[in-house]
Amino acid sequence: METEKKEYIEENDRLNQLSMNILVHAGNARDCLVQSLESLEESKFEKAKEEIKEARKEVVVAHGLQTDTLQLEASGQQIRYSTLFCHAQDTLMTAQSEILIGEHLIKLFTKLDAKMGGL
Repeated sequence: METEKKEYIEENDRLNQLSMNILVHAGNARDCLVQSLESLEESKFEKAKEEIKEARKEVVVAHGLQTDTLQLEASGQQIRYSTLFCHAQDTLMTAQSEILIGEHLIKLFTKLDAKMGGL
């Protein structure tokens, strides 16, 4: 019984640590996105593009961590439900959606600026 409890605690700790790592990288991505949008507001298009690239890099890291966990479950290893892991996945999904919209906004505003003669 003591061994099962210890294994449960270790699994819980690993999942919590993984969830926090996903949250950190997804949060970093959202911070980079906000910086990108602020640069876009100031018509600093190249800076906005660089910042959104950094956001995308952070999402790739977070997504890799999530995928590793999901592959474990797909291979038959049961992963317990975790509110923290669910929150991490939700934050990651939100960051990905926001970055996608941000990338399109940069393209649109860059084209608009070119048509308007750099106003």
